[in-house]
Amino acid sequence: MRLAITGVGLAAAGIDLEQLKKNVVNRTIIQSLPEKTETAELNNYFSPRKLRRVDHFTRMTMLAACRAMQDHADISQDDFKTQLPIPDDMGIIIGSGYGPSETVFDFLDSIIEHGAECASPLSFSHSVHNIPAATISLFLNYQCPCTTICQTYAPLTTALNNAACWITEGRSKNILLGLVDEKTPLLEHNTKRMLDKKASNTDIPLGEGACFFMLSDASESESAKYGSLEFKTIRQNDLADMCKDSAIFAPKRTIARLKKINVSAEASLSADMPTAAAIELAAAVLYNHENRPSVCIEQAGKKFTHICFHNNRR
Repeated sequence: MRLAITGVGLAAAGIDLEQLKKNVVNRTIIQSLPEKTETAELNNYFSPRKLRRVDHFTRMTMLAACRAMQDHADISQDDFKTQLPIPDDMGIIIGSGYGPSETVFDFLDSIIEHGAECASPLSFSHSVHNIPAATISLFLNYQCPCTTICQTYAPLTTALNNAACWITEGRSKNILLGLVDEKTPLLEHNTKRMLDKKASNTDIPLGEGACFFMLSDASESESAKYGSLEFKTIRQNDLADMCKDSAIFAPKRTIARLKKINVSAEASLSADMPTAAAIELAAAVLYNHENRPSVCIEQAGKKFTHICFHNNRR
């Protein structure tokens, strides 16, 4: 399946799109930062008064989505009074491994501490996994098809498949597709505990971030800012031949598996999260935009999803 890429947006701790581009061109890895993702720039898009009750997970999602729409229109955003450019007939697809973990844990804590009858209604409303997609639609005052995919199994592949289906069946002409995960002290503790239990030598810090892409029909790839991507799920025996002469970007957790089948890949980010493939996809898009062949790989069970690019600048 093939889709045109017209915009990219990123919100992650210590990284923006320019920093990611600089690092991938120099082939250096971005070290994971312990702090949370900074989202103060979201005040340039929406009134701080409207944002006062929006949780961190949704703020990350909204910031990356706004940056992708801004990149699509190739304009700057001076303040929240500037109208955001919304493409015609747009749908929203969001993927996440764990969803809004912090508010889920807050809601569960409120049940434990105060009982079900006095559980926090605010934590409950923010713990629903499709709240970021609904909040983006609400803040943009734009009614459109929205869906949220929550799974740790190949979330990027599933989101891309959904986007291709929506465009093919005419549900939307443009898709705002994003993947997001956040880290919490409890997730970090449990990750370490499970690795210790398995006696694993893997030591990849837990990361967080949101990465969005504006996608449209492949017929528009000639005028698309980043050309187009083509993806398919293949057997591991076919992977090496399909990646010849290209830089391979893959999540940190997948690289050890690729080494076993003699495929040499690199991660642009030294952190792990279920949706890490989205940031690697952004890295591969930016690398390819510099006229350098690249592919992105996401593990899908015993198979792999191979994502290559067709650059209209070459």
